[in-house]
Amino acid sequence: MNYITALCPHCKKDLQLPEDAEDIVCMYCAQPIHVKSLLAETDSTDDDDDKRLMEEALSLLSDDIFTVRNEYKNIKQKVYPTEFENYSKTISPALKKYCLAAAGKEETADFFAGVLFDRFQKQMKASGIKKENDLRLFEYRYMIVAFTVPAILEQNTPAAEALADSFLKIWNEHYPKNPLGKSTYEAISNGFRKKLCFITTAVCSSLGKGDKCAELEAFRKFRDGWFAGTSQGKAKISEYYLFAPMIVSKIDRAVDRETVYQEIWTNHLLPCLKSLQDGNPRKCAEQYEEMILGLEQKWLN
Repeated sequence: MNYITALCPHCKKDLQLPEDAEDIVCMYCAQPIHVKSLLAETDSTDDDDDKRLMEEALSLLSDDIFTVRNEYKNIKQKVYPTEFENYSKTISPALKKYCLAAAGKEETADFFAGVLFDRFQKQMKASGIKKENDLRLFEYRYMIVAFTVPAILEQNTPAAEALADSFLKIWNEHYPKNPLGKSTYEAISNGFRKKLCFITTAVCSSLGKGDKCAELEAFRKFRDGWFAGTSQGKAKISEYYLFAPMIVSKIDRAVDRETVYQEIWTNHLLPCLKSLQDGNPRKCAEQYEEMILGLEQKWLN
């Protein structure tokens, strides 16, 4: 027999009620109770509480949560913890209310994710972003991956996990050429600390090449020299630090990971190295960026 917890409508004490019972007597105050009426009233009260919590969550979504500030652009390792803490403090009150309202309700995650996406869309529209190839869209992708999604996951509840998944699904369906992956604060912090070409390192490791192999050294020299000195080089390097670990993590879980890394080596990294050897770093940069974009579209969706 299944039991349901409810309060006696007379003495307000907790009762364990058989869910198939109709009329009982309270064991504390001996007053009669019609079980189905009591449970219906309890469900109605719970729905009212959830609705109130959701309204409070929505009211706490300030514009600052969806605005790309200079502090959120191309974030560096030494300032990331502080800026993430500041952002988390801004969005956490709304997320906590959402988690309370969404407990056990899958549809609530889709609703709240839709609200978050619409608010980002509103800010992007106000910024003049109209097309998916607008370079300013990168700033929003960067902010969402480094701040918004990790702040959601910091709540550490099933409702928060569902919210992150639902939001990313909406984004990736709307922006298939600029997909986002799920990221935690710890994973991003580790990525900043390692300062490696994650994809080239993973590929070379898969092929049995050491961390100091000639190929990796050539890419690092190119990254820290010519590429870092270009107008968009540092921003692109920050993008690689942010997105590459998520790509590598997805590939590493694939059953054909060795084949995938071999294809990346043959189709992308070898041509990049050839361009460097030919004294054409600009072509190498274009080839590497094309590789990253293709991998994002394939592995972050």
